[in-house]
Amino acid sequence: MSALLYLIGFIIGVAVFIYLYSAYRSGRDKIDAFRARKKPPATTPVVNPDFVDYFNIKRPPGARLCPLCGKELTKYEALYASEVEENGKRKILIHGCRYCYKDDTA
Repeated sequence: MSALLYLIGFIIGVAVFIYLYSAYRSGRDKIDAFRARKKPPATTPVVNPDFVDYFNIKRPPGARLCPLCGKELTKYEALYASEVEENGKRKILIHGCRYCYKDDTA
């Protein structure tokens, strides 16, 4: 009697395993098909990042840029910075310009 219960349990276990494995494979196939569909077409133009980088754009002499966000600053716009002493050396820590620096004290 116990051998019969063992055999029935084994068959049920194998059936559950096959069912779960087939569900896993079909779900994986659907995900793979979805990912393959989302790929951009081969005719998508390729953009050179050097042309997008705002630090490499030709500017008139004397133009000032924020080193953090790249915004072009006028001569009346200042950078927010603080003086820090590290290992006995005085350094300037730039926080940004008025466009990218958010003051937490306000």
